[in-house]
Amino acid sequence: MKFCCVLFLLFFSFKSYAGYNANIVGKVTHVLTYTYTNHILIRLENQPSSHPACQTDYFSIDASTPDATRQQVLSRLLLAYASGEPINIGYDAEGGCSHGRMKVYRVG
Repeated sequence: MKFCCVLFLLFFSFKSYAGYNANIVGKVTHVLTYTYTNHILIRLENQPSSHPACQTDYFSIDASTPDATRQQVLSRLLLAYASGEPINIGYDAEGGCSHGRMKVYRVG
């Protein structure tokens, strides 16, 4: 009985959710912001050309990202863009779109 309880707890204690499961390193060619929304669009020179669920023209920083975090990410992106240095983008390669585009979880 103990074994079954432990097995049950282990099985149901792990949360399953889509998230950051891929990385790409490239130079930023576009950083787009808009006055009517809080999301940020990013394009790399080696932008992925396929995704099972999202448009691949841009990566997206979701509008629900807290403002302070969004500002930090935007600063990193603009610095990488201005310096021409490659940046590492962590994103969801299997789903979890943001505004129809590939959702970014990490910039670094």
